[in-house]
Amino acid sequence: MSKKIGLFCLAFTTVSLLSSCTPDSNNQTAPQLLPQGGKETLPISDDTHPKTLSEIQLQPILDIGKRAVTWLNLVNQNRNIQSRLNLADRTTKNPVPPEKPKVNSVKLLLQKLDERLKIMPDAMKPYLVGQGTLVEIPPVNDDAFIKSIREMNGLYQSAIRLLGQIEWFDYYAEQDVRDIRGYYFFTKEPAAVTELETFSALTDDKKIKYSEWLVGICHNSKISKADCKSELDLAIAQNQASGFYNKYVDQAKIVYDNFFKVKKMRTDLIWSTDGLTLTQDFILPTLTKITTWLQTNVEEEWKATGFQLLIKFVPQNSVSPFLVFEKGITPHVSGATWNSITMDPDYSLEDYDTQWTIRHEFGHVLGFPDCYLEFYDQDKAEMIYYTIEPDNLMCAWGGKLQPSHVDELKRVYQ
Repeated sequence: MSKKIGLFCLAFTTVSLLSSCTPDSNNQTAPQLLPQGGKETLPISDDTHPKTLSEIQLQPILDIGKRAVTWLNLVNQNRNIQSRLNLADRTTKNPVPPEKPKVNSVKLLLQKLDERLKIMPDAMKPYLVGQGTLVEIPPVNDDAFIKSIREMNGLYQSAIRLLGQIEWFDYYAEQDVRDIRGYYFFTKEPAAVTELETFSALTDDKKIKYSEWLVGICHNSKISKADCKSELDLAIAQNQASGFYNKYVDQAKIVYDNFFKVKKMRTDLIWSTDGLTLTQDFILPTLTKITTWLQTNVEEEWKATGFQLLIKFVPQNSVSPFLVFEKGITPHVSGATWNSITMDPDYSLEDYDTQWTIRHEFGHVLGFPDCYLEFYDQDKAEMIYYTIEPDNLMCAWGGKLQPSHVDELKRVYQ
C-alpha cells in the first residue's frame, strides 16, 4: 500500500488534516490523516487482510463493542423517542482537558476491559461476552443496561481509533512538537510569567513545574526536548528564565492559534448579499431519511445571532461534499478538499451521539481543524490525547458552535 503525505504546510501546522503539502525535508512519510485523528483505516470487520498482533489482542473488545451497538439498536427498535436508550444526549459532555489527558495503548485497553467485565451485570454477559441470541427486552433495568452499553462502546471506539494509529506511531511521535500544554498553562497562570524573573527564589515545586512548561514552549519551535532543556539550564544559571520564555512564547502561540484557524477548502459555498446566510452545496443522499437528518442537524448547530448556514442539495458532482457509510470505522472527513464524510451505519441516526458527530464533522468540510491533540509518547509507548476548549464544537464531544467559528468563516470565505 502506498503512503502519501496528507498534511498542512508548517505555516498551518495541525495534526489530522488533509492537504496537498509535500513531505517534510526528513522524508518522514505520514498517514492519510483525518480530521478526527488517525489514518483512514480499513473496516475492522474486513477479513481480506492478515490481522496484526494488536488486532488479535483487541479482538475481544471489537467483538463485544459491535454486539453492544447491535443490541442497543434491537432494544430501541420499537421504543418511542421518550423511552429509547441513547449513547448520549444533549447534556452529555466529554472534555479531556490538558490537565488530565487521556492515555491509550493496547495494554491499557485490555486492563479497562477486565475492569468493565468485573462490574458488568452478570445477566448481560451471556449476550455480550458470549454469543447468546440478543433479546429486545434487556435482562436488567434500563439504567444498568445503558450504563454497560456506553462503557463497552467507549472501549470499542478507543480500540478502533488505536488500530488506525498503530501503523503511524513514528509519525505521531513527531507530533509532540504541537503539544501546547506549556503555553496553555502559562496563559492559565499569568502570574507564573512574572515569577520567572525571580526563578532562583521559587520553591522547588514551582521550579520543576515552570521548567516543564518552558521546555514545552521551546519544543513548539521544533527543537528537541533535550536541546531545550540544555538551553534552559544555561538560561536559569544566568538568571534568564524570563528571557527564555520571551524567546519562544511567540512561536508557541502560533502553534496554539493554528488549532482554531480555518483552511479555505470550499469553492461551493455562497454568502448572501446581507452577509447573514452561508449556503453550502451538498450532494443529495439516496435516502430521504438521511437527507432530513443531515440537514436538520447541520442547520440547527451551525447558526448564531446574525448567522445561519444552509444546505443546498445538488446532483452528483466532483466538487461538493457527500456522505458515505462504512462499518467499523471512526467517523471522519477525507479527500483532497475534505469533501467525503464517512459514518458508521451501525449507529442509530436517532441517537444524539450520531447527531452531534455529523455536526462536528461538517465543521471539517468547512475547513475547521480539530482543536485537540493526539501524539505518541515513545518513552511510555502510549498515545496521549487532550482537548483544548471543552465547550468548542471542534474540540470536545458535546461542544457547541462558538462566535469564533462564525468569525473564522467570515474571515476566510467572505
